[in-house]
Amino acid sequence: MMILMLLASFFISFSTTEYKISKSQVQSIQTYYLAEAGVNEAIWRLKNDPAWEVCFTSSTASCNCTDWTTSTYKDTSALMPNSSYVISVANSGCGNGEISTNATSSAEGKFNQRLVKINIYKAIDSLTVNSPIFSGSPSGEITIHLSKVNVHNGNIFSNNNINVKSSSEVNVYDNPATPTSTSQEGLIFAVNNANLTNSWVNSSSSCSKKGCESKCPADNCPPDDAFMPSVDFNSTSSSSYKNKSINAQNQGQCWVVGKDRNNSFVTTTPQCFFTEAQFNALLSKVGWNGTLILEHRANGTATSTYYVTGPVELRGGRRLIVNGVLVTDGDISIGERLCWGLQCGLDQVTVNDPGENIPSGLLSQGNISFDIFASLNEVNIEGIVYAGTQMDFISLPQSFVVTGGMLAAKFSMFSVFQPLEFYFDEQKIREGIWGGPVPTGGVKPAFSPIITIDHWEEVY
Repeated sequence: MMILMLLASFFISFSTTEYKISKSQVQSIQTYYLAEAGVNEAIWRLKNDPAWEVCFTSSTASCNCTDWTTSTYKDTSALMPNSSYVISVANSGCGNGEISTNATSSAEGKFNQRLVKINIYKAIDSLTVNSPIFSGSPSGEITIHLSKVNVHNGNIFSNNNINVKSSSEVNVYDNPATPTSTSQEGLIFAVNNANLTNSWVNSSSSCSKKGCESKCPADNCPPDDAFMPSVDFNSTSSSSYKNKSINAQNQGQCWVVGKDRNNSFVTTTPQCFFTEAQFNALLSKVGWNGTLILEHRANGTATSTYYVTGPVELRGGRRLIVNGVLVTDGDISIGERLCWGLQCGLDQVTVNDPGENIPSGLLSQGNISFDIFASLNEVNIEGIVYAGTQMDFISLPQSFVVTGGMLAAKFSMFSVFQPLEFYFDEQKIREGIWGGPVPTGGVKPAFSPIITIDHWEEVY
C-alpha cells in the first residue's frame, strides 16, 4: 500500500507539473498572438486612421513625420482574461518607422509578456536614380556573382549594399547623348557599401555614401535614401492595377489566346482578371511547348491590364507572351520546376510594350525568379520588372534583355557569365509604376498606399 501510495503521489505530482507547463505554454502562445494582433491593429490605423496616417508621412502643426511617435493602450480581457497590449510607433523618417507591441497576460498566478517589433515603410514615389537595376529596401542589397552584367545609359543603385564577386564582370555605360550636369549615368551607387571582390568593373564611378567624397565625381554622390517607387496593386482606388483589370474586362478589352506546340488554337478567353486556378488552367491547356498570349486592346477609356490573385508559375515547357502588363499579388516564378506532371521542358517569357503611356512588364507584390529551367532561351522584356520583395536570377539564358528597368527590395544574380543586358528607359519605368500616364490634372500620391514590412522579430 505504501508503494502504491508513493507511486500515486508521484503520478499526481508529475501530472500536475505537466498540466502547469501545458497551461503556461498555451498562455505564452496566446500572449504572442495578442502581440501580433497589436501589430496588425497599428498597421491598420496607419492606413485608415487619418491622424496616424497624416503624421506617419507628413509634417503638420501638431506633428513632424521625421521623428513622430505615438502609443496607445488596449484592454483585451474580452478576448483573453487579464490581458492587454500597448502599441508604440516611432518614426525614423517620413513614412519610415518601427512598430512595437508589448502584450501581457496573467492567469492562475502566472504572468506572461511578449514584445514584437517590426520595421515598416511606405515607398516614396521617386525615380530610380536613373537606374535600370534598382534595390530600394533599407535592408536589401544587390549581389552579383559568376555573372556578366551590362547596363546601358544608366546606373546600378542599392539603398543598402552592392556586392560584386566571384569573377563577375559588370559594365555600366554612360549615355553620351545626355549632359553630365543634369543626369547621373555610368555609376554604381550604394547608400551603405559597394563591395567589389575578385571581379571586373567598368563604370564612371563605383561608390558608396560612406566614401562618397573620395570616390564619386563631384555632385554625383548617391542620395541618403531612395525607397522603392510606389505601385498600387490592389487598393480600393479605381487606378489600382486590380481595378484597372476588372474595368478592362467589363469593357471587353481583354483577349487571351492559347496555342499548342503545333501553333493550333486550344483556348481563348475574354478575361483580364484571374484567380490562380484560372490562370493555371490556361497554362495547362497549351501544354508542352505551347504558348499563352495576353493580347493588347484599348478603347480610350480602358486598356488591357492582366491581373492574377495569387502566384504565377511558368513550368513544364510553357511560353508566355505578354503584350502589355501582367500583375500579381503573389510571386512570379519562371522555370523553377522542370515538369508539369509528365510534361517537362524549358520555359520562356516575352514582354512587348504596346506603346506610349501604356504600362508593360511583370509586376509582383512578392518575389520574381528567373530560374534554371528558363535557361538556354531568349528572354526579352520591354517595360518594368517589379518585385515587392526579392528578385532572383539563376539561369544561363541564350540572351536576356530588359529595356526599361528591374526594381526589387533585394537582388541576387547568377548567370554563369552569360550576358544580362539592361537598357535604361525612364518612360517605361514611369508607365509601369503609374499604371499608365499621370491622370490629367492629377498627381501621384507622395507615398504608396501599401505599407511594407521590412523586418519582423519577437524580442522576448
